[in-house]
Amino acid sequence: MTGRLEGKVVLVTGASRGLGQYCAVGYGAEGATVVVAARTERSEQSRLPGTIHETARLVEAAGGEAFPVACNVADRASVERMVEGVLARYGRVDVLMNNAGVLVPGALSALQARHWELQFAVNVNGTFFCTRALLPSMVERRAGSIINISSVAADRGGGSYGITKRAVEDLTRQLAEEQRANGIAVNALKPVGAIETPGMNFGAGGDIGEERRRELPAKEGYVEAAVLLARLTPDVCTGGVFNDEQALERFADPETRARIAAGARARR
Repeated sequence: MTGRLEGKVVLVTGASRGLGQYCAVGYGAEGATVVVAARTERSEQSRLPGTIHETARLVEAAGGEAFPVACNVADRASVERMVEGVLARYGRVDVLMNNAGVLVPGALSALQARHWELQFAVNVNGTFFCTRALLPSMVERRAGSIINISSVAADRGGGSYGITKRAVEDLTRQLAEEQRANGIAVNALKPVGAIETPGMNFGAGGDIGEERRRELPAKEGYVEAAVLLARLTPDVCTGGVFNDEQALERFADPETRARIAAGARARR
């Protein structure tokens, strides 16, 4: 722990598992107080492992303070209740990571309307609802960092999911221009490639296997990129859309880049 986020309050949506959990724990390891927001409070609520309480325990084990909050980002009232509770408890949120997302695979021409609506409700509306609910308090303090999670699917088609992520990237650029003068940085982050998550293992029938695991990017580089973006201010960068390798190249010091690269080589 280096304490780069000591004293900061960070809110991560979709933090019960996967990339959101990895980043929440990484923020805790840097000294942050982490609001762990997601729908899953109990294991029986999902076919995938992970709950907000399990992530909160991991955050605390890493050295941070955790505050688990149940929230459905597609429900504006749920988001507003979450934000009200967090602001009542801590008085502010310094960093918002809009990570919650859902992917429905398949060809766009065969997609059911309800799956189209679901992806936009979570990926796009959820990002907007959470941002809009927190913006007034950030504007009042004239400080804040917002990180919207995108995907490489936004770069190469990616079906309906890619469409939602292109919308998130456009939202990022537009909001960045609007909020630059208010001291709020708004950037987007996406993994350079697939990173192992419970969802990936579930889709592979329980475990992707050691050979496939060695081929995938390590989560450490992605988490480090998330930490670096959390510390950005508009005078350093706002309106950027980065994968983790690009973020590391631009914002990490040489020692950190070397450490991440060495870890990646060791996995192969």
